[in-house]
Amino acid sequence: MLIDFHVHVFPDKLAHGAVSSLAARAHIEPHTDGTLNDTLRCMREGSVDRFVSLNIAVTPRTERHVNDFAISLLEVPEAIPFGSVHPDSPNALDELRRLHEAGVHGVKFHNEYQDFYVDDARAFPIYEKCAEYGMIMLFHGGEDWGFEPPVKTPPARMRKVADAFPQAKIVVAHLGGQDMADDAIRYLADSSVWIDTSFTKRSVPIATAERVIRAFGADRVLFGTDCPWDTPADTVRYLRTSSLTEEELEKIFSKNALRLLGEAE
Repeated sequence: MLIDFHVHVFPDKLAHGAVSSLAARAHIEPHTDGTLNDTLRCMREGSVDRFVSLNIAVTPRTERHVNDFAISLLEVPEAIPFGSVHPDSPNALDELRRLHEAGVHGVKFHNEYQDFYVDDARAFPIYEKCAEYGMIMLFHGGEDWGFEPPVKTPPARMRKVADAFPQAKIVVAHLGGQDMADDAIRYLADSSVWIDTSFTKRSVPIATAERVIRAFGADRVLFGTDCPWDTPADTVRYLRTSSLTEEELEKIFSKNALRLLGEAE
């Protein structure tokens, strides 16, 4: 079984513009057009059974539309949609309740696009409510190629959140910190957070990825691609060039995700 825990899907009417602007900003060629149908094609070509669909409430006014789309994806058998809330939104806690009651498993934060530091106290009520609901919080970790420093979710700041909410289910994307592998190991490896492998094939040598995975332990690593910016097939091939055992890869490819989602056998 293969579960991609980091995939970006957009409503059809927004997909082309969103993917085009993101590609231009970060100077990356996409592998899908961002629509659900093209994403499903990419997932099926990569033998993915299920995938976590991520969108971001870039501003408070987009929050409800993002979550309407997430809830609509509950009807897609392959999709595990996550919603998103913005710390400046007066409706953030109401939106979390709406997502939770609809059966959405988690929320996505991208602190660069949402323009707040991950350890900003104004976001703590949101984190607390997510922990109360048992909702997974998935954060973009480390640098983003489309933004200039300072980094808003470096591992050191992320550790403050992990320590403040030890009961929370926290996933930090991009091996705990894009282009910040050493800091991810230093600040997060001995914490309770999980990491994913999204965008690693396009951005770090496999030896670096394996070093981070070994530091965290294979039990806290989730397979992710960052589709449309990479593909499941390429990421699987990349991970198979490591010295990770089949048992470790099986955990990363699906067993860990099922456990985090509360679906483990």
